[in-house]
Amino acid sequence: MSDEAKWVEIWDLFDTKKSGSISKTDFLSCVRALGRRYTQKDMNEKTASLPDPVGKDQFLAFMREPYTGPTVDDLRTALKAFDGKDCGSLPQSQITMMLKGMGDKLTDEEAQIILDVLPQESGQYNIEKMVETLNPALPSATPNIEELRQEIEREEMAALAAASGS
Repeated sequence: MSDEAKWVEIWDLFDTKKSGSISKTDFLSCVRALGRRYTQKDMNEKTASLPDPVGKDQFLAFMREPYTGPTVDDLRTALKAFDGKDCGSLPQSQITMMLKGMGDKLTDEEAQIILDVLPQESGQYNIEKMVETLNPALPSATPNIEELRQEIEREEMAALAAASGS
């Protein structure tokens, strides 16, 4: 299956009304589901001129642009740059500083959520294990269509439940 065929297949999962357009929020989720992991700043810049809702042709044009986002190797290299002892791990204080003070700065609560899912031993975070945890297999390689379909259905059910409970 070609990349473009995969893009259309994922698009169709998000375009549940088959209207040919999806909300900008769904567009961003669709792009991420296809493995594009832009920073928030880059995503805002790349999508600033897109309307809300976003049409299928605009989505395909966006996906045809070369992907210039961070790679797994970029993450590994960045983490190793902070490993001054060259021991293959970083202390929690260093991870917290990076999460809260660099790039897309996180709040205390957001940083703690990430720290809670990262494997650690005695306050030390192994760089290779962090890279594995933060970069699961990309759906764009072999998207699990059924899993995405189920996730969308759960979100729709939750939205309906919230709307009826209001």
